[in-house]
Amino acid sequence: MTLSEYFESTKGTGILATTSAAGEVDAAVYARPHFLDDRTVAFIMADRLSHRNLQSNPHAAYLFVEQGGGYKGTASPAAPGRP
Repeated sequence: MTLSEYFESTKGTGILATTSAAGEVDAAVYARPHFLDDRTVAFIMADRLSHRNLQSNPHAAYLFVEQGGGYKGTASPAAPGRP
């Protein structure tokens, strides 16, 4: 199953964490990502703190919590070549 297929078929809540150039952290609730192709995702966002942080610092973390009980998951690097 690809990540695109996973997000199309799984319900849950996403958290996007960003940091400004000055190091100020923000975490916000976001829906699942939209896949533009196999390597590119997009989030729909207003011009608020998360968006402003990404303009000055493009590094972010996205956490997705599936609906339902229990724990399961997998990890994927945020960018090619990064651990």
